[in-house]
Amino acid sequence: MKSKPVRLIDIAQQAGVSITTVSHVINKTRYVKRETREYILKIMEELSYEKKKPKSHHSTTRFIGVIVANILEDYYISVIKAIETYASEQGFSILLCDSENDAELEKVNIRSILEKNVGGIIIAPIDSRKCPKEILATTIPIVFVDRKYEGLDKVFVGINNFESGYTGADYLASKGCRNIGFIGYPETVYTVQQRLLGYSFYIQKNSTNAAPSVLTLNYKQEDSNRLICKFIEDTKPDGVLCATSDICYQLIGSLEEMGISIPQQIKIVTYDDNKWLDYLKYPVSVITQPTVEIGFMAIDNLIRMMQNESEDKKIGTTIFLETGFIDRL
Repeated sequence: MKSKPVRLIDIAQQAGVSITTVSHVINKTRYVKRETREYILKIMEELSYEKKKPKSHHSTTRFIGVIVANILEDYYISVIKAIETYASEQGFSILLCDSENDAELEKVNIRSILEKNVGGIIIAPIDSRKCPKEILATTIPIVFVDRKYEGLDKVFVGINNFESGYTGADYLASKGCRNIGFIGYPETVYTVQQRLLGYSFYIQKNSTNAAPSVLTLNYKQEDSNRLICKFIEDTKPDGVLCATSDICYQLIGSLEEMGISIPQQIKIVTYDDNKWLDYLKYPVSVITQPTVEIGFMAIDNLIRMMQNESEDKKIGTTIFLETGFIDRL
């Protein structure tokens, strides 16, 4: 009887570490302590793990479409790598499209992927309120990752963004902030919408004298610096929750220009512990997302739906993975 192939999750369980750590060792995507790396490599050898190459198939159903909102974001780079690694283990190849935060380009990408007759699609939508007709019409399995279209019952894998927004505001309040602001992108972005709702709920629930202070930036960034400076001058926050690490980067640049000290005058919480944060001279606390696990969970669910029709009937499934928190204040 042919033995089952060793998976990353098998190595993680045997070694007593996370799938993320195993992935970093195999793909050399992030530093792992020498002792841990050597132990994982030892477990891999004991289990006879072999990183597989995609199987050669004539059927185009061995391909999976992956459409992300912006491939330049570290979040999506990590998720895509996890998806590709797991898909390769299972003998699938991915066809990747970048929508560049452009809803019209996203429609083009969806049509292009569907024309390839893929077996399934993983997608992070641009505008949660406008689901393209091609998505509504297709019968192939679809998994939403990070973001989703409103009112469409499909499998969604990500974090509880509402809860994380609430947690971020609560943390800033615990550090003595009394005027907490929120900077995000348009609410058509599902993650931003939910994080804003969580932040606003905290402010309305816990602050009798203050209303939510919100700044909405455009993805194009032409006016970001001017808008941020005006927001800081007008609302005078002592704490800011940034909806994305990209916004945090822009905020820090604006505060430096204004001569405002971090964290003495304004404390910051952002999402995703990107590498550039390690080189900051300011302490910025971070809500972390388990990007590798999100990628693995998304591709695992999609492949199971592709291979088992009964799985495809399991609609409207929401999979929330736990966030972490790095307290630097």
